[in-house]
Amino acid sequence: MMALHWDEVSPSSLVKSSENCTADIIHAACYSALPSCNAIIHLHTPYAVAVGCLSSGFLGLTQDGSFFHDKIATHEWEGVSDDPSEGPRIAEAVRKVGDKCNVLLMPNHGFCCFGGSVAEAWVLAYYFEKACQTYILASSAGQPLKVPPSDVMAKSAAQNYSDVFMPGSCEWAALCRQYEREYAPRFK
Repeated sequence: MMALHWDEVSPSSLVKSSENCTADIIHAACYSALPSCNAIIHLHTPYAVAVGCLSSGFLGLTQDGSFFHDKIATHEWEGVSDDPSEGPRIAEAVRKVGDKCNVLLMPNHGFCCFGGSVAEAWVLAYYFEKACQTYILASSAGQPLKVPPSDVMAKSAAQNYSDVFMPGSCEWAALCRQYEREYAPRFK
């Protein structure tokens, strides 16, 4: 199988198994731990990876960060995930957070976002990277961080999952139109 760059991927190139043992071990573990999960977005974006390199891990400072309040599982990096025995440890990390888990942060590696749909998982991945970017930029300012109270983050998290703001419910159609304008012509 030829490896594709992200901007070369089209619907016809998607497969259920990535033929990549590392991805298959991680994703299978996550699916087994979250029966309600129908989609996983696994990325190695710069700000999320940077947050994963901090001993403090993720700290939600903003409305975007509240999507992940008390919903992040962490599995420490064990090297390239090519050993199937790692799967149960990944699944256990996700199970500890429970059904509300929407992110697996893999320090020094990357992250996975989980959703009931591709739309939800993709939009959560966008907001996670954005929240990580804010955290890194705010931390870099050399000033004390203004950390919102936990009850405010919990309230915002609940509001984010209301029918009005459910991740992917508003943004997905616009993202699909953007894809059609910018990328789809390459595949016709």
